[in-house]
Amino acid sequence: MVRAVLKIFLILVILCYAQISYAWQGYVARVEDANTILVGNTPQAQDNLTVVRLYGIDAPVLQQPYAKEAHAFLQKLLPQGTEVNVENTGEASDGTLTALVQVKATSVNYQLIMEGLAWVNRSTCKALFCRRWYIQEHRAVEQGRGLWGLKLSTPPWQWGR
Repeated sequence: MVRAVLKIFLILVILCYAQISYAWQGYVARVEDANTILVGNTPQAQDNLTVVRLYGIDAPVLQQPYAKEAHAFLQKLLPQGTEVNVENTGEASDGTLTALVQVKATSVNYQLIMEGLAWVNRSTCKALFCRRWYIQEHRAVEQGRGLWGLKLSTPPWQWGR
């Protein structure tokens, strides 16, 4: 009896401190840059759009080398009207929604890392699966994929400092 009460108590404590996340379906209205998209409720939506920043990654900013290539890749992967699954992970420091985005069974965040088109953001990517992302980033570096072929060493969060 005491064990059962302790288990229930432990479950309640865990639930109280667990980060609430939810997933929702939407449609890509526009790709803003290589790690930010606008998502609407319908394939043709142009208003009431949600700004979604891809969780745990940083792609080259517009003034940085390889930014155009990374942006073009994301536009090809997520053309306007593409149905996406958006799993809310919280908010960026500027209040923008951060999320894991999937199209069909493909993680968009992970795909950008694998292609060498984004860095894993060391300060924000804290989930367990980020370890897998670090491994993929390392492989992209070793194989010179994407921006790693340029021997680029300045990530976006340090660019312009």
